[in-house]
Amino acid sequence: MNLPRLVNLLDDFALGGVSRALGIFDSPAVRAVVDASTIAVKADALVAPRLNAEVIVIHFPPNWRRLAFLASLRLRNPKAKIIHVEHSYTRAWEASHVPSRSRFRAMLSMALHMVDKVVCVSHGQAEWLAEAAHIDAGRIEVIYPYSNNPGLGDLALPNFDKAGPLRIGAYGRFHKAKGFDRLIEAWKAGAMPGTELLIGGFGAEEDRLHALAAGVSGITFAGQINNVAGFLANCDIVAIPSRREAFGQVATEAREAGRPIFVSPVDGLPEQVGEAGLVVDFTSDEAIAAAFAALKPSALARMACEGRRTTAGDGVVRQSGWARLLASITSTSPTPSQVALAMAPN
Repeated sequence: MNLPRLVNLLDDFALGGVSRALGIFDSPAVRAVVDASTIAVKADALVAPRLNAEVIVIHFPPNWRRLAFLASLRLRNPKAKIIHVEHSYTRAWEASHVPSRSRFRAMLSMALHMVDKVVCVSHGQAEWLAEAAHIDAGRIEVIYPYSNNPGLGDLALPNFDKAGPLRIGAYGRFHKAKGFDRLIEAWKAGAMPGTELLIGGFGAEEDRLHALAAGVSGITFAGQINNVAGFLANCDIVAIPSRREAFGQVATEAREAGRPIFVSPVDGLPEQVGEAGLVVDFTSDEAIAAAFAALKPSALARMACEGRRTTAGDGVVRQSGWARLLASITSTSPTPSQVALAMAPN
């Protein structure tokens, strides 16, 4: 049968987490209900394209300039259902970036009332966005992002009883929002005794981070991470000291690899922890020191097992969430054979 056509709109393919998350639209469950493709739009575009699509999914955040683009998108594609996926804005982002909250929230409200559905990437983000944009909770769907990194579930769990230092891994985009500078400063201040720090990634903050760690034995940079499983194989635990984080795919990847996670108390990060790690105030050396001083090998081993247990089948869950949403707004249902194919192991 001819499936409804879906077009993803993206304006920056360099955003690693967002680009990786688009892989969900090529998954078996989603391909069973829509024919998906992705096109680039200019960040400063005012006029939207006419698209041969029943569903349009927007993957960039709204701003005042983009209101014209959104209005044009609606006018030029009157029959399409429009979904906005909010990857960026959060309560912590608003607190650190917005000088006039009322003006920012007015823009959000205008933008998001032009779309049919809003997808948030965490419950923390969804709660804030419903309040900030005055959106009825029924128009918001929460679907955690998922990037399929092979080999994570096959890694051996760390041996926390081994002799030698505990290796803390941290990786991602080298951006101030990720908080790697605070992690380095806390380590240098002695807040994590008996540990080594392994940092992977690249980005605008690279020179600054290298300068912060210059001459410090025990802090190593691994460069750009192209093999997540290979990096995590060299880590015992993973720290995510972000200043803001709509979801935090690193936390999911680390849990799937059976690495306990230590995350900042911001946005979507705490809801990933459960019994798989700890929420730590990375702005306080004292709080970090207290968290690490209380760690025992048996507790870390339980966290590792719980992280892996709670991520089992995550990919299928995320695929099914998108498939259900898209089937509901297009009023289509996959055939039984399509469902069987979608759920079959690759």
